[in-house]
Amino acid sequence: MTSALTGENRHDDIAAGFRASEQIFRTMRAPLYEAFCREVVSDPGMLALAGDGMGAAAATHLFSAVHYVLLRDPADPLARYFATLDDDPLPADRAYPELVRFCRAHRDEIRELLETRTVQTTYAERCRALLPPMCIVAREAGEPLNLIEIGCSGGVLLAFDKFAYELDNQGVIGAPDAPLLLKGELHDGPELFIPRVGTRTGIDLHTIDARSEDERRWLLALCFPELRAEQQRLATALGIVAQTDIRMMEGDALVHLPAALAGTRDPLCVFHSACLFYWPAEARAKLDAMLREASRERPIWRIAIEPAYVFEDWENQPGGAASPSHDLKTGGINLIRYRDGEAAREVLGWPNADYGVIDWKV
Repeated sequence: MTSALTGENRHDDIAAGFRASEQIFRTMRAPLYEAFCREVVSDPGMLALAGDGMGAAAATHLFSAVHYVLLRDPADPLARYFATLDDDPLPADRAYPELVRFCRAHRDEIRELLETRTVQTTYAERCRALLPPMCIVAREAGEPLNLIEIGCSGGVLLAFDKFAYELDNQGVIGAPDAPLLLKGELHDGPELFIPRVGTRTGIDLHTIDARSEDERRWLLALCFPELRAEQQRLATALGIVAQTDIRMMEGDALVHLPAALAGTRDPLCVFHSACLFYWPAEARAKLDAMLREASRERPIWRIAIEPAYVFEDWENQPGGAASPSHDLKTGGINLIRYRDGEAAREVLGWPNADYGVIDWKV
């Protein structure tokens, strides 16, 4: 993060980021944020405010901060444009003047949020892509599985076994009275069941306490305004997480992982999703080396739901698995088995952008 707009080049960089974000929001069917981006690029005051946020995710960071304040005070006129706050939202292309007014009125609070909060977007729906590989690991490693998640945010994925699923012709998997049912499509996947889970450990630069109303609100604010149903399911999931025993470790994963590994008994599964693509290649390599070294004493299973380039160095390594071209665009469900200092990676399947349709490797 940066503290201020520092010059013309910085101004141009932020504007370019908003132009790129406009395309992303259009692809993800988020018309309100798309409309905001279209106007912000030519507004020096708004670009200066966005300069206090996360560079690569400045647009999402700024709009989420605005969303957060509105969730606390939905009486403001700007809330009329947010589908998460209004059953019949006003047209997105008329919202920008209200956004500017709101940001001027709440500038100090928004700036503080940009300086103290990070983009940690999470959706309960991602668990749909996690359950199938967890079933594979549970069959191979045994149960109860002991879990470590890198980039855990609020811990929703660490509680995946608390939800019910309806993904294919197996019907509902999980407790009939589970408070959350996640539906989707799994094509040619493995036989599903809910693995038993032992201990749960989450590592994140900034962990989210699901028991805190304020911190839950931040995660809900990270949902795009049009994703009202997803936000409601996330709220339900966070209520479940708040009642689940999870050990949270805040800080650099490469610093905390050795202690997490040492404090977690077998069988052990490390996992992460939509996380390592933020890491530089050197850090990703260090994680792999750390797990290889730890596997000299015990086997470790690792599930990684990430874009293909996260594993680009594997292509020329023994045990590496070449990624299909569409893996680069949609991300893949990867299973890496570590044993005796060696690692073997297998691409199990490919989810679509919202993890609702998963094509399994036959």
